Amino acid sequence: HRRVHTGEKPYRCPVCAKAFALSSGLVLHKRTHTGERPHACLLCGKAFISSSHLALHLRSHTGERKYQCPVCGKLFLQSSHLVRHKAIHTGERPFKCEDCGKLFRRASHLSTHRRVHTGERPFKCLQCEKAFTQKAGLVLHIRLHTGERPYKCNKCGKNFRSSAHLMSHQLLESGERNFKCSTCGKAFKQASSLKQHLKTHEAREPHRCSVCSRAFSRSSYLHLHMRTH
Repeated sequence: HRRVHTGEKPYRCPVCAKAFALSSGLVLHKRTHTGERPHACLLCGKAFISSSHLALHLRSHTGERKYQCPVCGKLFLQSSHLVRHKAIHTGERPFKCEDCGKLFRRASHLSTHRRVHTGERPFKCLQCEKAFTQKAGLVLHIRLHTGERPYKCNKCGKNFRSSAHLMSHQLLESGERNFKCSTCGKAFKQASSLKQHLKTHEAREPHRCSVCSRAFSRSSYLHLHMRTH
């Protein structure tokens, strides 16, 4: 208990050098590097690094959401989630990057962003030494080694490494085209396809409106268009 007052942190991570006051804190932290998740949900199979994280997850099955936003009425599993949500209504972004001035709602988002400037990649794979700026990147990467694919399509049964990969697959299966080009109106099933398509406009239409982003092949066309704004 005295370490709370003294600030002493004798337990240090051998991978990223982060220090902890308790050995149990170091044990939990190491799992962010190894990808170990020993606490599994008996209802859906999702696994967690600690029993407390599992307990919070179980609320998603029971529907228990005790924390309500007084502005919009949205309910949350955790009080910390409600605190973060409230910043959406206030627009508050109190955490500022000293390098580029960008503002963030959460200290953790600023901490992650600063790695863009420092080049720091604290999350390292113990199997191949590849390093990542975010824990989520390491977790996804580890699944390449383990073969784990925890996200399953309820229509065809195919499994995926991430929820984003599953979502892309489901959009392809449904035929929906949710990604629309603001220049020509053409729609695509995947964001990556839209990104590729936008390059064709950049090549053919290099003169872009700073107000609405519409692009033109000639500067004279852009000047005419600007009068509409």
